[in-house]
Amino acid sequence: MTSSRYMRFVALAIPSLLITHLLIWNRDVLPRPFNPSEAQAVDPSDRPPLNNNTAIPGITNKVWHSSKTTRLSDDQIKWVTSWTKKNPSFNHDLLTDASGDAFVRSHYSHTRPDIVDVYSALPIPILKADLLRYLIVLAEGGIWSDLDVTCDKDVAHWVPEEFKDQTIDMIVGLEFDLEWRGTETQVASQFCNWVFAARPSSRNLQVVVDAVVRKLIEIAAMNHVPMEKLALDMLPIDVVDVTGPKIMTIALLGGLQQLLGRPVDDRDFHAIKSPKLVGDLLIMPGNAFASAQNGYPKDQTDVLITHHYAGSWKDADKEAKERKKQQQQQQNQKGSTGA
Repeated sequence: MTSSRYMRFVALAIPSLLITHLLIWNRDVLPRPFNPSEAQAVDPSDRPPLNNNTAIPGITNKVWHSSKTTRLSDDQIKWVTSWTKKNPSFNHDLLTDASGDAFVRSHYSHTRPDIVDVYSALPIPILKADLLRYLIVLAEGGIWSDLDVTCDKDVAHWVPEEFKDQTIDMIVGLEFDLEWRGTETQVASQFCNWVFAARPSSRNLQVVVDAVVRKLIEIAAMNHVPMEKLALDMLPIDVVDVTGPKIMTIALLGGLQQLLGRPVDDRDFHAIKSPKLVGDLLIMPGNAFASAQNGYPKDQTDVLITHHYAGSWKDADKEAKERKKQQQQQQNQKGSTGA
């Protein structure tokens, strides 16, 4: 009798322990209303199926954020909560450093081990944070938002009626809205990456991820170091050109060129006053995602979000550039002394 009771206990306890383990390892989910101290973890298989009747057709009703830990400042909590208030039916996920690593492994290990290798080895937080946001939305779709962004208009009203029946693979907004500089020149304008939205398995985001991974591998090889030894002051170009909004912009336009079979550049969206669909990429005017950056224009459609510019990555980038400058000066001094 004792043995039978013991076996029944084991039969019940083992599945419970396995479920508990799966719930712990994955990620921290934002409850509504948002309270980071109550963040819970969920199994990636325990997600509701995508609802076809989403605020933006085809784009998951979910807002994603990431942070080093679940401990956020009062301002961050206020800004993040604006998304839940404006979009009460949306799901919200906050990925930490640990749960972000688990997310990437669980979604890409079998299909793109090269991505997992680069992401896991990448030691520079700024670059890793950029890559993570692309990988998150590529895997599950939804809206990416930095922690210092306020949602000013509910997502259901972001897309004009004229585009509701058309295929929108991704939504971006102009950070810098500049004129075309001519052929054989890099695009002048830039899309922001503090907010964007996309479908799961987005064609556009796949192009961005591939471009970022290639660039990181190229820079590591250029410096003759493995990825885990890469340092910020080894970058030959700005962060925005490696993982940030500039490489995102260039990659997106390159992908559109392949899709449409023609050049795509500033002429396609410079000075737009309302959203414009170029191929399957919906481009928002400067006022939508970067009103302050564009001088608060009065002749464009509504402000959709506000970016509070509270990120600290520029400080680290500035310090790295200063170190690189000092190293270059020291090398020049040694060269002149040797001569």
